[in-house]
Amino acid sequence: VLHSQPIVDLATGETASEELLVRMLDESGEIVSPAAFLPTAEHFGLIRDIDRWVVARALELAAAGRNVSVNLSARSLSDPGLTDAVERGLRETGTDPARLVFEITETAAAADMEEVRAFAERVQRIGCGLALDDFGTGFGSFIYLKHLPVRELKIDMEFVRHIETSPADRRLVQSIVLIARGLGVRTVAEGVEDAAALRLLREYGVDRAQGWHLGAPAPVDLP
Repeated sequence: VLHSQPIVDLATGETASEELLVRMLDESGEIVSPAAFLPTAEHFGLIRDIDRWVVARALELAAAGRNVSVNLSARSLSDPGLTDAVERGLRETGTDPARLVFEITETAAAADMEEVRAFAERVQRIGCGLALDDFGTGFGSFIYLKHLPVRELKIDMEFVRHIETSPADRRLVQSIVLIARGLGVRTVAEGVEDAAALRLLREYGVDRAQGWHLGAPAPVDLP
């Protein structure tokens, strides 16, 4: 099943987009977290099927006029059939491709930079967006930023959760914002859990934010 979490524009306070989050239901209808089943799906080669299912639902939501972000596994980045299906779906429905953003983590980028670059070029050609997720957690952060046509930087929650009490986190977030502005890239802060963090993020010029303080993940009503 799909849940989504709102991504809020900090200038207007309005929901600008939503991140789609995959979940499972057990036999009793209880939520199973991704950490409990995605590694198994990766191990047995089922993760591409899951990604394809999520992307198909994302296309439905985008066609209905919603702006959505989708996380992709490293294995799906090497699957040209995925972007072919996206391009075909967008064309058939007349959907604005800018409504769909693909999020990739630094871990996925590190797995095979050439595959990630090829994927990024396909996404750019289609007109969809590309976001670098968990930015700042890896040693290669700025290398990926240099070589990939990224539209968004998602500032990892590691730098956001303690921003009120940690001078280091504050300086790092300010630095990321400064670099992103210089490159014309939008910033999105993850893991916003209180009003104090939100106030500082606005003060530092972060463009968008998500987290439990702004909206908890909730089931998606599909068209």
